[in-house]
Amino acid sequence: MVRHTMMGTVLVAALALAGCGKSDVPDAKSSGAVAEASSKDLFDALDDSSDLSESARLIKAAGLEKTFEGVGSYTLFAPTNEAIKALPEADRKALESEDGKVQLLALVSQHLSPGYVARADLEQGIERANGTVRLASLGGQPLTLTRSGDTIRLGSGDDAPRLVGEPIVARNGVIYPIDRVLPAPQ
Repeated sequence: MVRHTMMGTVLVAALALAGCGKSDVPDAKSSGAVAEASSKDLFDALDDSSDLSESARLIKAAGLEKTFEGVGSYTLFAPTNEAIKALPEADRKALESEDGKVQLLALVSQHLSPGYVARADLEQGIERANGTVRLASLGGQPLTLTRSGDTIRLGSGDDAPRLVGEPIVARNGVIYPIDRVLPAPQ
């Protein structure tokens, strides 16, 4: 029963967000992103961002760069270099090892939502849902986004990752830099 309720919540939020946009094509003007990035695929846009190079490196280590170069559309919540470097060194090394590839895939998947969600659509969805909206993630647990003042967080509380900076629009998705790493699903 709980699973049906959670799935229903995710479906309602996804439908609410889908209804906010006028098209599935990213619009750099409405999302506040830099127009030049829209011709790049998601991986190239991520790799070209100096503050997200660690996320790009981990995605490549997970073997997902080809997925992000493809035709699928994604919304990626990418930890900044500083956020990744804040992880304990032993955890970072474990994720980058051959034995840690499964955990790395789970971690990256938790930061990834299918489809393109523009910043304006995200904000409208949160407003319509009274401050909280859920997005499906490829990691198995939905992403809960909350607004407190001008801050949008992935989760609740002061330790929840915040969206920082402007989103980066790619031809097949959008990247939202975040200031902390989300935990992998348990």
